[in-house]
This record gives sequence, C-alpha cells and structure tokens, in this order.
Amino acid sequence: MTRQMPNHSASCAHCALQGVCFASSLYESDLSQLEPVVAHLPSFMKGDTVFTQGENFHHLYAVRAGMVKVYARNDRCQEVIQGFYLPGDIIGLEAVAGGEHVFNAVALDTTTVCALPYAQLDDLQKRVPGLMNQMIRLMSQEILSGRVHAGMLTQKTAEQRVAQFFLSMSSKYKARGYEHLQFRLNILHRDLANYLNLTPETVSRILGKFHRQGWMSWKKREVHIADMNQLCAFVEAQAG
Repeated sequence: MTRQMPNHSASCAHCALQGVCFASSLYESDLSQLEPVVAHLPSFMKGDTVFTQGENFHHLYAVRAGMVKVYARNDRCQEVIQGFYLPGDIIGLEAVAGGEHVFNAVALDTTTVCALPYAQLDDLQKRVPGLMNQMIRLMSQEILSGRVHAGMLTQKTAEQRVAQFFLSMSSKYKARGYEHLQFRLNILHRDLANYLNLTPETVSRILGKFHRQGWMSWKKREVHIADMNQLCAFVEAQAG
C-alpha cells in the first residue's frame, strides 16, 4: 500500500519519543532542520501494510504510536517474523544496502509513523552533523538486536525464550516512560511462537506455567509481570 506524503511535518521537538528515535541526541537547533523533512503518514489500521518485501526503498520509518510486525516469507511462502516494533523504533533500515525492502511491515494495531526521506539524508547530514552518528547508532542497535535474538534461539530453552521476550518488551516500555509491569501487547500467540521458533501450543503451556508460579500472566493481550526478579534469574540460569 503506497501512502501519499502529507504537507504537514512532525514536531520532533515536542515529541515524547525523541529520546529513542531519529531525533535522539540532537540539539534543538538541529531539530529545527529535521522537522521540515520528517513527515507523518496517515494512520495505518490493524492489518494495513507499511511496506512490502521487494518494494523500492524511499523512506525510513519511526513508529510513533501502535505496533508493527516485520517479517519475510520463505521459499514455501511461510512467514518468518523478524521482530515487533514499538513507538520510537525505526523500521526499514535493512533496505538501505540494496535499495529495496527485504521484509514486510504490517500494523498490529492502529499505528502512526514518521517518515524520513532517504534521498534527502545526504543533504540533511551536512546541516545536521549529529544525524550521521545517530543513524550509525540505530543501525548498530538493529544488528545487535538480530544477533541477540539469534543467540537466544540457539542457547536458551523454550521457557527461557518466552521469559526473555517479555522481559525485553518490558524494558522497551520502561525506556519510553510507559508502565512496564502491566502493558498491552497486541500480538497473537502464533506470531510469538513464530518469532521464538516454537509452536503455539508450547507458548501456551509455558505461559500457563509462569502464571501458576506467580511470575507473570498474558490474558486478552494484557501483560502483567508479577515477579520481575524471578523472571530475570530464570533467564540468566544456564540452559540445559
């Protein structure tokens, strides 16, 4: 789905997410240079596509509200989920190298994004020197996140993977100033299972166990972490 760019710009200076987004670490004078370039797209409804695999790359996107699932399709046309992105997260970075998107991005809830035209980035970096460091930092974070996820799949048990996922989401909510022990997570069990390389039945069984132990619950998309210390200790324990 191609969206027309609107005429109005996003206000980076007044955005509560600037500490984790394009604008992180930029001075106020730099923000005034960035704001006319960064724009809002119209809201995406649940199930709407932000970009598709194979689509030409034109923009980097910052999630402003809602949640986005990023995934590829393998040679059997099955989804392989790469991640779930919250407000403040950047999506589309993987397309910089080849000039086209290698993943699909779909809204999991009513979602708004800010768009940074990549074609204007060279000129913008001349006027906003700190932007280059910020882009490198964002790319580094994306690489690190991918390696951490790959390591989790090979080194952690199924139960540890589930626990680590919810701890990671809690940490992200906390970094954004949101409630991090009780929050809404609009993700299907089968999508979480896909991301963790588990079956939906295994995820449900593990969540039931965590609930009985009094560690956490996830019911009707509402997450409640009751014992953060136990979850952390469980994840850090040696697998096997």
